[in-house]
Amino acid sequence: MKYCIILYLVISSGCLNGYAQKPDTLNAKRLILATNVYRDQIKLSSGKLTKIFGTTKQSKIKYRWSNILKPIGPVVTVGGVGLAYIALKGVDATATIDGKQVDYKIRSLPKLLMGLGLVVGGLCMVESSNELAQHAVDIYNSKLKSTQKTSYINKIQFGLTESHAVGFKISLK
Repeated sequence: MKYCIILYLVISSGCLNGYAQKPDTLNAKRLILATNVYRDQIKLSSGKLTKIFGTTKQSKIKYRWSNILKPIGPVVTVGGVGLAYIALKGVDATATIDGKQVDYKIRSLPKLLMGLGLVVGGLCMVESSNELAQHAVDIYNSKLKSTQKTSYINKIQFGLTESHAVGFKISLK
């Protein structure tokens, strides 16, 4: 029974180490307007990420598109809010009805709809930028996992421990 337990521990420890996370994997943390990428809890700059993604073509392309859309989305959103404000503010006008002058506002429905469309489009660009950055990290990590090798047992030592008990030591490679 003891030998079965020891054999099980030896086999499972060799298998589990093969699926351990490599220190080269990246983690993406999403914020409101951007997605930050970390390696070992250290935030990576855009230049470093471009170099890292240079090994995987798909990740590099998606990350470049993410960087292109990142500044455009908020600008389009702010432009849409401005256009909608101008449409709602309207233009002052005066009309003479039954001999009386009446002041009113002319509001443009097409301008309002275009402004709202720009707001939605800008928010979609921001979200698309975040999704592209996340997908670039996922592709890079999946390429790393596919190239990972499983470990194997290098050496097993049986003997007495410091507390005068019987034990063993396993070295994995």
